[in-house]
Amino acid sequence: MTTTDTVLASPYEGLAFHYNDTRPSYPVEAIADLSGTRGIVVDVGAGTGIFTRQLAGLLPEADVVGIEPSADMRGMAEAASGQLGNIAFMAGSAEKLPFADASVAVVTAATAVHWFKRSAFYAEAFRCLGDSGRLVIVQNIRRWWDSEWLGAYEELHESIVNGYRRGTFPAFDGQYRALDVAAELSTHQLASSIVLRDFEWRTLLSKKDFVSFSLSSTITQRAVAAIGKAAYLDQLERLLQAHSRNGTVEIDYVTRVVIAMRAERPDPRR
Repeated sequence: MTTTDTVLASPYEGLAFHYNDTRPSYPVEAIADLSGTRGIVVDVGAGTGIFTRQLAGLLPEADVVGIEPSADMRGMAEAASGQLGNIAFMAGSAEKLPFADASVAVVTAATAVHWFKRSAFYAEAFRCLGDSGRLVIVQNIRRWWDSEWLGAYEELHESIVNGYRRGTFPAFDGQYRALDVAAELSTHQLASSIVLRDFEWRTLLSKKDFVSFSLSSTITQRAVAAIGKAAYLDQLERLLQAHSRNGTVEIDYVTRVVIAMRAERPDPRR
């Protein structure tokens, strides 16, 4: 590993408690293909380490390193991961990874890649990966198209947050954009054997936990900035009252996984 330059501020600074307490993990089957991996595994945009810890548990013979720019999120990640001996967290950015060329077995990003300057991130990921190393992009997406309630939740944010539309994700420049990692990687000269898989699942949250979950979102934080926390929570509570059953709400997800293998480096002797 190498040292890293100064890391830019994270939009998640101050949200670590809400994030770690209520954000979901990922289906085990979504990352089962990584089983048996050894060497360095890098989770970029690790947040509070939810996915990083899943990787460390799945890959006991790997050294798992979470890269996270937010000191708040990183501190929570370290505090929650002390029982695992094969995990560490470092300050860093997706666009300048602190690893030597061809030194990494797997690079992952879990519900984080929409924040990255992706052309720079892909270049860095493939620089760090050894031949046949894998780039694994995992994204938890709420299935608002299958749920009247989740559709109403999206509509709440569309009505408040300037520029936000369902199906888009927040980006590094403050805008919202659609995301198609498989299409982006399909044109990258260093990506090969690209595989896309979707895993549908459902979880339940209490109304209280859903409020905390919502407050962990930068989109919600922009809504709060626009109309005030009390006004936002009042509208959210009305939605929860209308759509909850026995004090809980259903959250339908699809976990989208895109895996790309690093193309072999050319032999300089040829």
